[in-house]
Amino acid sequence: MARSKSNSNPLSTLRRSIWYVLRAVLIVSLLLGFAFAVFTEGMYISNMFIVVTEGMSLRADTILKNGSVSDLSQYFTQEFLDSDDLLLSGAYLDYAVDSYDYRYAIKGIRVLPWAKNGSVGYIERIPTIVASPISEEVKGPVTPWTPMRYKINLVKVEGRWLISSLAVVEENPEEEARPTPDYSQLEDNSAN
Repeated sequence: MARSKSNSNPLSTLRRSIWYVLRAVLIVSLLLGFAFAVFTEGMYISNMFIVVTEGMSLRADTILKNGSVSDLSQYFTQEFLDSDDLLLSGAYLDYAVDSYDYRYAIKGIRVLPWAKNGSVGYIERIPTIVASPISEEVKGPVTPWTPMRYKINLVKVEGRWLISSLAVVEENPEEEARPTPDYSQLEDNSAN
């Protein structure tokens, strides 16, 4: 009987095994890194959304009702608060604002998982302001709020996102038409 000779080299088997393990570790590491990056970016996007929507709403409230600017420090950098023309203008000081209709739309959030700054496209409108003059010397209606499209820049400061600047992209942007039903297409079922 003839013995069969093994063509297997133990060194070759060891080399293939090592490459298999290294490839598996590399693939698992890449998948974990990708999952971490997606989670981090999602967290940044949600945090930026909250900071922008709450901060801009509180800014409008502070401007219209002459509120305290110090409340805005949770959402804005101090440099921004010191230089915001609309916030410092006192445009509504002569009126007691009872209510207003604040509307906004987010038009894109841009941030990378490793970034310390990001940007948000934001449209702000206040179509209705109900206000009365605080003295008899003030005549005329309250100044209307000018709708704006902003590019809002945010910066990460001590682990928190803060609005660092507002860049006006467009004044009086066109309002998107909302879909309305076409009643002429309805069938008249009242005859049945």
